[in-house]
Amino acid sequence: MKTSLLIIATSAALQGHVAIGQQTSARELKQKRRKTKSKGLKKDLNQAACTRDVFSMVNPHGDWDNTTHDFHPFVWYHTLEDIHSLWTEDYFDYVVDIRGLTDIIFDDGTDDGLLLEGWETVHIPGSFPIDAIPADQPPENITMLVDFQSSNICKDSRIFVHCWSGISANKVAKSLIALGFTNVHAAGPAGSAGLWDWITAGYDVFRGDTFDPEDYVPSCIECDMPEEVPEEGGI
Repeated sequence: MKTSLLIIATSAALQGHVAIGQQTSARELKQKRRKTKSKGLKKDLNQAACTRDVFSMVNPHGDWDNTTHDFHPFVWYHTLEDIHSLWTEDYFDYVVDIRGLTDIIFDDGTDDGLLLEGWETVHIPGSFPIDAIPADQPPENITMLVDFQSSNICKDSRIFVHCWSGISANKVAKSLIALGFTNVHAAGPAGSAGLWDWITAGYDVFRGDTFDPEDYVPSCIECDMPEEVPEEGGI
């Protein structure tokens, strides 16, 4: 099957991404998941937001290999360290995980294959899975598990997109732009700036979750939902 996962498996550096990040309790996850953000209100600028570096097609990172990290003119790129600092300070409205829910084994030529963990196995606390794999499919073919593209409010939200290593996420970030998203952020360089690197750095993760669609309706979608009209009649 032709898929961008072929690119992910080529990096030998990924073999070392086995460190386990600090785990977040279910209670803490619920608190982060249920946190309501006031849309339209001015956010306080925290330290990370003021000091972050932003890289783009016109301002590429000097140490990134631009032959492997393909910049898009409308995607904002940051180092993973800055991404984590911004995430800690709630700079992003949403963290969008493009992976599927369950683990898959990719045939990388070894006896055991390469384990690609699913969202339910391990994910960034508070992230929303959309299952946009394969990442190189046409944007119009993407059917999101959590349907951010159903709402213009979601499309204008500040979104951080990630995958296992950053390669697939960079592809999907470009697809989101094609679908009308206006404020997409990704980590770089592609190939060493995904969940595996997040875990290696010791950043918070949540393990062993179960996806329930009712628990994962972002507020930007709720804003576009029609209000329930009470039935007529009765006492």
